[in-house]
Amino acid sequence: MGEVLGNVMKISVVVPTRNRCEFLKYCLESCLVTDDAGIEVVVSDNNSVDDTRAVVAAFDDDRLKYVNPGHDLSMRQNFEFALSHATGDYVIFIGDDDGVLANGLATVRYLIERYQADVITWRHITYIWPAQEPVPTEGLLKFRSKDFCGPLVELDAPKILEDFCAGEKTNYRDGANIYHGCVSRKVIEKIQAHGGEYFQGQIPDVNTAISNLTVAQRYMWIRNPVTIAGEGSKSNGSAMNSTTKASQKQKNIVQNFTSLAAADAVEAEIDLRVRSIFAYTYANLDRVNQSYLDGKRQINHRVWRTLIIEDMQKFPVEHRCWDVVEAFFERMDPDYDRQGLAELNREKDAADAKATPGPVSYKKKKKSLISTPHLTNVATVAVWLQTVTGAPYYPTLNVGGTLLKQAMRTVGMRMRAASLE
Repeated sequence: MGEVLGNVMKISVVVPTRNRCEFLKYCLESCLVTDDAGIEVVVSDNNSVDDTRAVVAAFDDDRLKYVNPGHDLSMRQNFEFALSHATGDYVIFIGDDDGVLANGLATVRYLIERYQADVITWRHITYIWPAQEPVPTEGLLKFRSKDFCGPLVELDAPKILEDFCAGEKTNYRDGANIYHGCVSRKVIEKIQAHGGEYFQGQIPDVNTAISNLTVAQRYMWIRNPVTIAGEGSKSNGSAMNSTTKASQKQKNIVQNFTSLAAADAVEAEIDLRVRSIFAYTYANLDRVNQSYLDGKRQINHRVWRTLIIEDMQKFPVEHRCWDVVEAFFERMDPDYDRQGLAELNREKDAADAKATPGPVSYKKKKKSLISTPHLTNVATVAVWLQTVTGAPYYPTLNVGGTLLKQAMRTVGMRMRAASLE
């Protein structure tokens, strides 16, 4: 079990990392800026060959813990290794290019103490890191003022799982996430009782977002960010799921991920040549249904197949492995008859292969509240957000009162943002 400091529950913020020390430094700055003595930050260095160890050693903070397995692990194994060194009663996982908001941690601690929730998730906001390739770009923070200080909602985990099975929910982020979410040790231990490990899929955040739904009893969502989701060219998600032509660096990231996953004793839930995140959600839904629920849930295979086919059509032609997808559909649904997806998509694939893709652009519909100097890295973004949001947010389940307070706090946010220009 985790450790209790007096009457204060301990929260572990876990950061798995591999060869991305240039991002990790700023991630840790954001994690450690809080004065909360009841947290620990666990950095699990997956045998990096860059300066990751030195970056961590440069911080003088007893709340920071560095661990290294001494050999290469798959992403799933590194997540599991990291978890084995976390001692908190509640655990949050983030990536090494992500950030943490001190006010957000204060909100989570408040919710733990007041509601004893098994799982707490929150509104996502995204920071896109500056890039030099293919053209120089500045950072970008994607959020709206109403993403802060909003309603607290108690969710029905079994109903959400039912919605996933029916295909009414398809985004794994609508699940009970530990990645950019907070999960109790009680839930983790119940999942571990089903096979000995908590992370049981090669895409660990997708896997646990579904599996947690099978055991979580009190699940809460807050429209107020606790973490910042970082995105950049070296992100695993960007490399694996990009709908534009991949750079050589991104190809190397994918190759490294797949080779390490292939060496893992836990079989991948789907052929790793398939890039669609919806396919991984569908596969994990089936895996969880079989492993935890004895196959008792009925999955709407038709809806999921349609979604995956539409998603696959968005990827570069070289990643539209239709025969592999159809083999996957057959494994998932014994009643599936092959449709000849390769032939059905032949004309579209040929046309798309000749087309010249344009660069990815992020358009601002109106003037951003945050200016360039504050967008340098995830730590400067976190500092800006701390200043702009003011005091920590302590929500209740009174929606009407919350919305009134949110309107008032939004005015304050805009005033403080203007003062920082």
